[in-house]
Amino acid sequence: MFVVGTAGHIDHGKSALVLKMTGIDPDRLPEEKARGMTIDLGFAWAELPSGRFIGIVDVPGHERFVKNMVAGVGGIDAVILVIAADDGWMPQTEEHFHITKLLGVKTGIVALTKKDLVDEEMIELQVDDIQEHLRGSFLEGNPIIPVSGITGDGLGEILSSLDSVLTENIKRSDIDAARLFIDRRFTIQGMGTVVTGTLLEGRLSLDQNIEILPTGLTARIRNLQTHKESLKQAEPGSRVAVNLVGIEKLEVSRGDAICKIGTVAPTDKIAAEISLLERSRFPLKSGFELSFLLGTADVFGRVYFMETDMLKPGEKSFARIHLKSSVPAKFGDKFILRRISPQDTIGGGIVLDTEVIMGRKAKAKQLEVLNARRQISPESIIQSELIKSEKVSIDKISKNIPFAKNDLDSALKKLTENKEIMVVGDSIISTQFLGKYAEPAKEILEKDHQMRPWADGMEPGEIAKKLKLNPQKLPDLIDFLVDNNIAVSEKGCLRLPEHKAELKPEQQALKGKLMARLSASPMAAPTRKDLVDEDPGYEVVLNFLRDRREIVELKGGILFTEKDFDDVVKTVTDFLNDKEKATASDIKSHLKSSRKYVIPLLEKLDQIGVTVRDGDYRKLKN
Repeated sequence: MFVVGTAGHIDHGKSALVLKMTGIDPDRLPEEKARGMTIDLGFAWAELPSGRFIGIVDVPGHERFVKNMVAGVGGIDAVILVIAADDGWMPQTEEHFHITKLLGVKTGIVALTKKDLVDEEMIELQVDDIQEHLRGSFLEGNPIIPVSGITGDGLGEILSSLDSVLTENIKRSDIDAARLFIDRRFTIQGMGTVVTGTLLEGRLSLDQNIEILPTGLTARIRNLQTHKESLKQAEPGSRVAVNLVGIEKLEVSRGDAICKIGTVAPTDKIAAEISLLERSRFPLKSGFELSFLLGTADVFGRVYFMETDMLKPGEKSFARIHLKSSVPAKFGDKFILRRISPQDTIGGGIVLDTEVIMGRKAKAKQLEVLNARRQISPESIIQSELIKSEKVSIDKISKNIPFAKNDLDSALKKLTENKEIMVVGDSIISTQFLGKYAEPAKEILEKDHQMRPWADGMEPGEIAKKLKLNPQKLPDLIDFLVDNNIAVSEKGCLRLPEHKAELKPEQQALKGKLMARLSASPMAAPTRKDLVDEDPGYEVVLNFLRDRREIVELKGGILFTEKDFDDVVKTVTDFLNDKEKATASDIKSHLKSSRKYVIPLLEKLDQIGVTVRDGDYRKLKN
């Protein structure tokens, strides 16, 4: 389904042409009938020679109603630029033509109306003049068709030309995020509130729950119609009448949008690239208040340029736009800027960010984001969000974008394979951000391995302290270091892949002495304090052996080799098997030791579940 809009100067025959094409009078308001001019939007539909149907939006030509005109052409696929043969190119022709260009209309035709009022020579002159105005635009080379809204002469060529320019290359975004800007609202007896608009993207279905933005009110779709035919589902790009349940007519307005719940976050601050028309009579100063028109919304806002203090006619610039009320805008939306007084279209632009970065030092970062987003793609969205924050949720990225979930998933996969991002749970994180910590982290580990070759590695928290890294980001850094084979995580420590914990030769010698002394008299061996007082070098060796469970250390620094500890445990177990239970003194006598060694030993056996205390006695557990 395609939607075509008219554009052109007042009284150039737009409505008469639509009536002749469709048999439907688009002038629906009593005032329009009385004045013989279109004030608000009119709607009709027609069948093309190919059998395809098109929706037609007829817009007002009077300069006082340009905002209504913008509301109509914001969702069209092609334009019929209507120019009267007896008047030619006029001021509102110029303004309407620039509006269609600013809104990104890609194709269309020119209807040279009122051909019955002029001769062939005048028609040729007008065609030459129109071609000159269209030079370099999207309409250059497209059909210019003389037509009469009275006799219908040329009407067949109008319809066939529309058939030829409306190709399958003109496609609406078929994404799982419907959005329809409301251009009319009314009540039908027995049905309730009905709103109409062009379904810009996505689909709407019967009984679907939707939200009205920016208000956030919710409703259910009771009925759907296109061209007075009931639908189960409305396709992207179609003109749709939506019957809503659960909301009153006065609760919705032109400029609101019907959206799939949770897919759009309204905003009152937009970052964009703005173009000032060459025809604009004055430069535009930063901070100037304007009318901002997007979809069918029309709100006041102030423009603050980011690269200049003043934009001259014909120039472009990045800018922040602070609006007086929120709009349901998305990345990639086109908008129009008009002076408030005197009313005049002076430019427009494209929405590049719906979440403006604020703060005194935010300008450079915002410009970096906007430059990245000039390429309208899922990849640019992801990359630019990671300029704002090193870690961002996928749900946040999914809002306010004109892309399907599959496209976003493909972009995430591509960037992950290129090692530009890491997907961590339901978020992504920039490998560039993590990468800047990788080399310093590697240097910290190298230095630690040199100073403590016997250690398994460093505790991650110690590394984070040295890097001055937010502890919340530490797990992501560890994943990055491990995934990129920069470090290994085991035993609660990080180490370089090539690092192997081992003692220095002099420490190996101390180890030999230590193990021999412990085994010589297990129940009367020197304690940690005894050994360290004798030689401080024992401290490192003891820690090394303890961490590898080659020795067992009890309370008070009592030490056993692993083998001796197992033997002592077996001795105590055998003794209690025979006695069923025994006091600490009984066990001390059996081991031929002292309380200094036996009490810490029994406490350890209680701790590891070998024995259990029963008053003054110990017995085997179970």
